[in-house]
Amino acid sequence: MAGGRGHRARRLRAGEDQDHHRRARARARRGHRPDLVTATAPRWWRQPTPIGELLVVAGPRGVCRVELPFDDTGIEPGLDGGPERDDAIAEAFDAWFAGADRELALRPDLTSVESPFRRTVLETLRREVPWGETVTYGELAAMAGAPGAARAVGTAMARNPVPLVVPCHRVVASGGRIGGYGGGAHGVAMKRVLLEREGLQFT
Repeated sequence: MAGGRGHRARRLRAGEDQDHHRRARARARRGHRPDLVTATAPRWWRQPTPIGELLVVAGPRGVCRVELPFDDTGIEPGLDGGPERDDAIAEAFDAWFAGADRELALRPDLTSVESPFRRTVLETLRREVPWGETVTYGELAAMAGAPGAARAVGTAMARNPVPLVVPCHRVVASGGRIGGYGGGAHGVAMKRVLLEREGLQFT
């Protein structure tokens, strides 16, 4: 069943030197957000996960792009140089998928999101809807200060540049329906898998 505020689903609820990365990983294990990237140029790499291989791009402000397996165009992200993994970020993904951490404590870089409304929606979702909970499009619109803007929230979810980091899989349709995710049956199936990881069942 879907949920949210007033309609909640069930809650089954490197860098520049090695020392920097050890400190970052230690902070991540304690539940603090790591200092994600110290280089000025963005890094990118392919991240193996149980749901398939992600394409991750991160810069000095945080994770700026995540492509899910069904989104990936198969081409590299148009950045200079070859792949270079950020260990702190990659290990945070590994821990989240392994179930060691309930929240993916990574800082998103939303500067590519030009619409202030969409940025507010994404920030609200990340801040207010934790592991094991869902929210409907309409509820998220109200939480973001725009009651009645459910359709615009749907657009913000569809254009989310950092899925998982900003957990748009937790936004569902009204009436207990799972809603879309990335377009097509493959995306909906992946959304169901992600929600089931958090103890949430949808028909």
